[in-house]
Parts: sequence; structure tokens; C-alpha cells
Amino acid sequence: MKILQTLLVVMWGVAATFSSYAQTKDKVQLEQANDLIVEVKNGKEVRKIIGPARFRQKETLLYCDSAYLHPETDFIEAFGNVKIVQGDSVTVTGNTGTYDGRSRLAKMRGNVVMNDQKMTLNTEQLDYNMNTSVAYYPNHGTIIDEDNTLTSLEGYYNTKTKIFIFKQNVTIVNPKYTLTSESIRYDANTKVAYFTSLTRIVGENGTLVAKEGDYNTVSGVSNFKGRSTIEYSKYTLTADVINHDKLNEIGYAEGNVVLVAKEDSTVIEGDIGRYFGKEGTSRVYGNAVAKNIVNHDTLYLTADTLLSVEDKEKKTRKMFAYNKVKIFKSDLQGKCDSLVYNYSDSTITFFRDPVLWNNDKSQLNGDTITIQMANNKIDRMFLRSNAFVISLDTLENHNQVKGRQMVAFFNQKSKMERVNVNGNAENITFVLNDANTEVRGMNKMESSNMIVRLNDSKVKQVTYLNKPEGAFIPPHEIEGPATRLKGFKWRIKERPVKKEVNIRQKTDKSPVTLKGKNKPELVKKGF
Repeated sequence: MKILQTLLVVMWGVAATFSSYAQTKDKVQLEQANDLIVEVKNGKEVRKIIGPARFRQKETLLYCDSAYLHPETDFIEAFGNVKIVQGDSVTVTGNTGTYDGRSRLAKMRGNVVMNDQKMTLNTEQLDYNMNTSVAYYPNHGTIIDEDNTLTSLEGYYNTKTKIFIFKQNVTIVNPKYTLTSESIRYDANTKVAYFTSLTRIVGENGTLVAKEGDYNTVSGVSNFKGRSTIEYSKYTLTADVINHDKLNEIGYAEGNVVLVAKEDSTVIEGDIGRYFGKEGTSRVYGNAVAKNIVNHDTLYLTADTLLSVEDKEKKTRKMFAYNKVKIFKSDLQGKCDSLVYNYSDSTITFFRDPVLWNNDKSQLNGDTITIQMANNKIDRMFLRSNAFVISLDTLENHNQVKGRQMVAFFNQKSKMERVNVNGNAENITFVLNDANTEVRGMNKMESSNMIVRLNDSKVKQVTYLNKPEGAFIPPHEIEGPATRLKGFKWRIKERPVKKEVNIRQKTDKSPVTLKGKNKPELVKKGF
């Protein structure tokens, strides 16, 4: 009889317990268990649940093999095959776990897996606050979605907004690229990664490095702020702001833009740059400067706008310069309105009132001038229409050659050594004594064609072809007007100096490394 009475008391206690939980919806409710044992520890009731067990609080379910329930604090210690299900979207599993019914904070430990529709998080330790919908792992986690695998030492995930925050040794691996950083915010809905620390993205065709910005992991559209660099096999682009559309091969750069063409050792700098990869064109404007560096010598080119055009079929490239063009090289300076630099045949063509200076002794003019380079040296120069060459002798006299067209030839030291004049040739040459200290007279000649030979910018020989006409004028008969051919204008004061063309030399334009106009804007979203 005593055994029967004891059994009835225990059964009544279990029934009363289930009834008490059912009466309070906000408290944790035990819905299923094989056994329930009531114990008292330190003066407080503890209920030992032998499962499989199922608990419920609102829309949250907790499953486990066994558990301790602390009814006064609404706290569960769960063991074995622990699983928490929140609604119809979030499931968390682990070896062990705790759940605080008052704060609705779950702490899962050991082989933790969190599934949220198309995302899976694996870690060893996870704290999940169901009031704020934020999950946190403090010691290495791996997240896999349909496009990416993301790892970091520390991370947060908001199951409502679908936004992650990754910290320390962050890596995103995609079949087409790998992204590394120290801090990233990732939106699982838009697949956009936002970062505020130095970040590197290594793709199939190149590498992107930036300090701040966002990157769409699906479309490849990136918006970078701070000093940023995009490096491809053939070129490197660095700027304060870079917006890049990888799929459409469109780029925008602003602020101390530096574009390096690796194959031909060319550096282009400016305020703003645009790149259209499919068209093979790039444009830099705003204090634009190009530098072509070969054999320790640099050709500087500055203009309002520099345009590079690549013919992918012919594998050729040309650079166009527009408005207020100036060039500077140790052996050549010049200015004009516009210019074309053909990299395939190393020719530079100057348009609209071009004037060039070879060192500081010779000046060359023509309606159009083309320079042929060889081994980064001036090989020859073609002056078309109204060609005019002026060279100074040791006494600062202006030797002059004029004609319809000219071809000037240069030696290995980039000094003019011969000029072929074709059509309407005219020439004034001052004849000096052997010591080059006194004028002996002046030759003034005309001919259909002529050949002028020079040595160290001094006229040594003139060969006149086809019925030359002219005279030798003795020193006492030389008068000012007679010493100038029609159209003479010595423009040495306009000759560019290095600081005029290397105008960006003091700006901070260093590429970053790890150890305007309808441009896309950076989008900031709160966590």
C-alpha cells in the first residue's frame, strides 16, 4: 500500500508540473520526455529530464537527449544531440547547450551547425540571442552559402537582416576569386561585402587592394575608397576612389590616379580616370601626365586629357593627347595642341602649331611633326608643310632652314646631324672662322631641294640641288632683316622645363599593398 501511495504522489507531481508549464506561455515548457526527476540543490529545485526531450518557448523548440531544467530561472542545460529550431528558418545543432528563457539566449558548444535557409555556419562555440536575432561565434567559424565560403576567427550574424560581421583573418572564397581582410560586413541577401580595413581580392585576371569600400561577390562590381589599387597582368591602376564593374569591364578612378602599363613602361597620372575594357580604351584627365621610362631616361607628356586606345585584333596601342600638350625629355622638348603616340612603331605625331626643341640649340616647326623613335632615342623627325628649322651656333647666330617638307636625322647622342629639305628650300648659314669666334659672312640660298649637315648643332655643309640661287654676304653688309627668313620666330621662352610637365611629382600616389561623373556611389547599411 505504501508503494502504491508513493507512485500516485510522483505521478500527481509530474502531471502538476506539465499543467503549470501549460499555464504560462512565455516560460519554457516541457512538451516531451521519458522521465522527469525532481531534485533540490542548494535549496533550489532542479528537474532532471531524461529524453529524448522537447522544450518550447513561443515559436522556439529545443530538442536534446537529456537536460536539467531550473524552473525558478527558466534555464536549461541540455546534453546530447542538442537542436534549437526557431520558426521555419533557423536551426542550430551542437553537442551541448544552454538556454536562458528570460533573456532567450542560447549557448551551443561542440560541432555547432547553424542552418538558415541557404546558409550554413559551422563553428565550435555559438551564442544566439533570439530577442535580437544575433548569433556570435568567438573562435573561428565557416559559413557556406550558394556562392561563397566565408571564414573568420570571430563573427556575428543577424538572422533577420541576413547581415554578417566578420573579424580577424577574414577570407571569402569563390570559384572566381578570393577575398581577404581583417573586418568585413557581408549582406547575404545582396551578396555584397563591405569593408573598412585593408582588403585584398585576388581574381582570375588580377588583384584588387583597398582600405575601404564594398564588393558585390556575384556581379563583381566594386566601390573602393581610400588609396586603392587594381592590378592586372598588363596594367596597374591606383587612385583615392575606384569604382569597377568586372563583368562589363568598366572602371572609374578619382584622386591622384596612377595607371601603369607594364609592357611598354608607361605611367599615366591625373585627377580622374575611366576605363572601358571591352572597347580597349582608357582616359585620364585633369592635370594629366604620361611618363614613358626606358633605359634610365623618361619622356614626360602632359595635357588636359590623355586617351589610350588598344586594338585587340592587331595588338596595337595608341595614346592621344588633347589640349595644351607639352613634352619633356633630356634631349627633346616641345608643345602643340594635340598629339598621337603610336606604341607599335614608336612614332609621335604633333598637330596644330607644333614646335620642338632639340636640347637648347635647335628649334623645329611645321604644320605637322612626326618623331620616329628607336631604342628610346630620336632617330628621325618629319616636318610636313611650312617646315622651319633654326639652330644656334657658338656665337648665338640663328642658322635657318626652311621648306615645304623636311626630314631631320639624329645620331646616337640624339643630336641633329642632317636635314633633307624637299620643295622650296631656303637657307641662311653664318660662316665662322676656324676658331668659331668670329663671323666671316652669311650664306643666303634658295633651291628646290637641299641637304644640310650639322655637327654639334653647327652647320658644316649644305648641298643645294636643282639650280640653287643665292649669295654670300660679307660681315659689313649683314643687316638685321636680311638675317631672317620669312616666318622666322625664335620661341625658346616657350620651351617646357621638367617641372612644367612633371606637375604631379609631389602628390601622394603610392599604390597600396598588404606588408565624379555618373560614378557609382558607396552604399552604407547599418547592422
